[in-house]
Amino acid sequence: MKKKISFGGILTVLVVVILQVTGILPFDHELTSQETHTTVTSNQQLSLENVDLNNPPRFKKIAVNNIRNVDGDTFAFYFHQKEYKLRLLMVDTPESVKPGMKVQPFGKEASDFSKEMLKKGNVSLVFDKGSIKDSYGRYLAYVYIGDEMLQTALLKAGLGIVRYVNAGGDSYVSKLMTAQELAQKNKRGVWQKENYVVKKKNGYYQYNEN
Repeated sequence: MKKKISFGGILTVLVVVILQVTGILPFDHELTSQETHTTVTSNQQLSLENVDLNNPPRFKKIAVNNIRNVDGDTFAFYFHQKEYKLRLLMVDTPESVKPGMKVQPFGKEASDFSKEMLKKGNVSLVFDKGSIKDSYGRYLAYVYIGDEMLQTALLKAGLGIVRYVNAGGDSYVSKLMTAQELAQKNKRGVWQKENYVVKKKNGYYQYNEN
């Protein structure tokens, strides 16, 4: 009798452990990182004076007072007479200033769009939970104009596509895909030109440079 109870107890413990392990890996972890820690506080901005750019806070607005665009998706901001290069997370706009490459369709429009958005002021950077820089040493961030994300605005206007989606830098990919689908449905910007944007096997898009 005792052996039967002991064996049953062991089985119960094993079942519980298996269920716990199965529940924890990997989905619960992903949901926690995606839902719990990705809310941007809209009414608060941190000053660059109080931010370590080698390890900036995540999902908090960092005010940037001196910033210019290079093209639609790349920027330079300045602090204490030093220049920092910046690239939009997950959004790729057509090229307009890339050396050795002709201006791509809607490249100038995308660049002008970002320039006009910056003129509104109240610009903030928000870092995702992953890498803060790309392989070129540029900071990777979401850019906010007030409470509006520049990435979303570009996509809705059809002046960019969702691209370069990497783990840790993809917290808002669903939001961006929704904005892109709206432009695609209404044939705005890059979606007007037939075969200009092609779908890749991973479900995302790239510009057809041929």
